[in-house]
Amino acid sequence: MAQHPLTYMLPDELDLDGLQKILSETYRLSVDSPVKVKQIYFDSFDWRVWQAGGELLQEQGEMNRLCWVNRKSHQQTACQSIESPPGFVQDIPQGPVRECLVPVLEMRVLLPMVKINQQRYTLRILDAEEKTVVRVILLKNQFSAVKGKMKGDLDGRIVLQPLKGYETDFLKLKQQFASLKLRPSEQSLYEDALLGVGRKAGDYSSKLNFRLDPDAPAHVTARLIMLSLLNTLEANIDGTRADLDSEFLHDLRVATRRTRSAMSQIKGVFDPQQLEPFKQAFGWIGQITGETRDLDVYLLHYPDYRASLPKTIQKDLDPFHAFLQQHHKLAQAGLVKKINSPHFRKNLKAWRSWLQSPGGESDQTPNAMRPTANLADKRIGKLYKRVLKDGLNIGDDSPAELLHELRKDCKKLRYLMEFFQSLYPKPAIRELIKALKVILDNLGEFQDLEVQANSLEKFGEQMLEEGAPASALMAMGILVGKLLERQERARAAFVDLFTDFSSESNRNAFQQLFGVR
Repeated sequence: MAQHPLTYMLPDELDLDGLQKILSETYRLSVDSPVKVKQIYFDSFDWRVWQAGGELLQEQGEMNRLCWVNRKSHQQTACQSIESPPGFVQDIPQGPVRECLVPVLEMRVLLPMVKINQQRYTLRILDAEEKTVVRVILLKNQFSAVKGKMKGDLDGRIVLQPLKGYETDFLKLKQQFASLKLRPSEQSLYEDALLGVGRKAGDYSSKLNFRLDPDAPAHVTARLIMLSLLNTLEANIDGTRADLDSEFLHDLRVATRRTRSAMSQIKGVFDPQQLEPFKQAFGWIGQITGETRDLDVYLLHYPDYRASLPKTIQKDLDPFHAFLQQHHKLAQAGLVKKINSPHFRKNLKAWRSWLQSPGGESDQTPNAMRPTANLADKRIGKLYKRVLKDGLNIGDDSPAELLHELRKDCKKLRYLMEFFQSLYPKPAIRELIKALKVILDNLGEFQDLEVQANSLEKFGEQMLEEGAPASALMAMGILVGKLLERQERARAAFVDLFTDFSSESNRNAFQQLFGVR
């Protein structure tokens, strides 16, 4: 049976000389020259590598390589040579690590999380023929932050490394280490280094994961929800400003939409007159971020756009890609100016201050002191009944506007269910959210394809004015036709999908969870 390396914490009273002395009493040893290695750990801003069960390590020393480390076994399961720091997955050379990253990263860029300067001292256990049977590696580590001057020493480690064909020698040495009462490492070197710089793996997620008190006054819960959304929005400002990848702006906009939905759907909790300036402020944030996000989406879709055309005319679409890149650069520059403006900063500062200040009750806040669970039942139940009624009234000949309005209500219902999901049995609420997402995906595809087709026609007019070749406009015309065909298919699928959503079992589940009759 194959053995895995074992890692032990190095006690304060034991150093290289002490370890060498202990082992030399039993084994023949060879001591290698010490090696200095610089390590940089990478992940996406939302920890996609970590969530996929890995750690991504770039080593710079005797050789430069990028390695995927399995979090459970601490094994480097895939490594490949790399000359420059990794960024987007498409920029990483072909190799086993890239293959691990492709299904994980998608559109996100890899960012350096923490640095480690490491000194390695290797003792080789030899047999009678002077062959190495086991390696014992002593590691001295110093962490440093990617930005700033924060750095410090980490506890030393001893790695017991097996070699193929010498499992018996490895097990014998393992038993001796056990007799020395060395403490196995409980977490990886990466985790220790992150703690050193004040981070924790997985410390950011755009997903909603509140732990709410069902008996807490509704105004307290609403403030908790909105403060968390504000934290998410602010966490994505720097990445949006620097345009590191498209998901920073996406998460910022989602936090903005959720905030606006919470303002309007958690009703009767705050004084509407006090809330109105903040509604306008978040409406403005949604407005100033819209153009850049739209262009982000078109750039993300571009490879699919191109692939959907006949191969003989795919290259004719390239001027459209150049057009998108040029206009995205202009839109991004305009967005950065607005993000850097005093108006933007003052709005967020005022919103945080208002949320953190105790709110006074008035005739305009009849639900402020209502128990959270009671208000959640009422609001979710009321919105669900509206979605059910309006969705069942939509047929094959209904105008598109009705589907667009239904999508808005479905989004509001989803946000409410996600805000308050911790108040309900996890399997049941997640199953209903999943069912609702099926409808939202269908309605979203229907509307997005319509918007894309209309936008491409407008882009074509702009490109014509800017001197684009006729071949590009013809390719875009074919693309518009394909988008509209897909929209028709999405439209045709709606009735059957909504019939499934409005099934008796789902109605019973809504009734059981929220008291909907």
